[in-house]
Amino acid sequence: MIALIDGDVLLHQSVWDKTSLAECIEKLEELITHCQEQVFCDDYLIAVGGPNNFREILYPMYKRSSSREKARQNKSEFFNDLKEYLTGRVNVVLSYGCEADDLLRIWANQARKVNKEYIVCSIDKDLKCIVGKHYNLAKQIIEDINEDWADNFYWKQILMGDSVDNIPGIEGIGPKKADKILEGKKDKEERKQAVIEAYKVAYNDEWYSYLLANGRLIHIWRYYDDHFKI
Repeated sequence: MIALIDGDVLLHQSVWDKTSLAECIEKLEELITHCQEQVFCDDYLIAVGGPNNFREILYPMYKRSSSREKARQNKSEFFNDLKEYLTGRVNVVLSYGCEADDLLRIWANQARKVNKEYIVCSIDKDLKCIVGKHYNLAKQIIEDINEDWADNFYWKQILMGDSVDNIPGIEGIGPKKADKILEGKKDKEERKQAVIEAYKVAYNDEWYSYLLANGRLIHIWRYYDDHFKI
């Protein structure tokens, strides 16, 4: 089994409350080792967010929520140096033009195609659109997400948007209303059609542009340049 690890989470966990770069590096190495031990993996790949994320080009307010802005202002002085240290490792990949989440889903899909066991290691709920085993790096629990649950979660996100990432979704639709819209929908096509109808009700003739914009921000790539389509 290979562990597919969210490096951005590791970086933030490693700099928390540390007073030197050496302490950060020590914590980072400890977290990587601990993660491997918890999920019983000898092999791993780490994805780290890099430059030119297409979502920021599409929507300049992407990830510009108040909580995100506060986190940027309070970013550790050791963060960038630690990131440089981490990305110097052989099995660490820096994303270009996309983000770490995209790399993790791409790797998971590649592993599935060759019947290689994998586990996605993160704390990011957005990654629950990925079918398979997940390990929560904070709660230290493992869960198995099946295809039906992952697909329902995906369309639910497109309805609601994401307040943390500052993706609007349909105004006034939260978890309960999204669940109601998707209730009883048996497969991807039924869920997609329900989402389309909800956007038509909300935005009339402009539904397509709103859905396309939100979908492109929410959708995590399954392969390179896998942009959202209707």
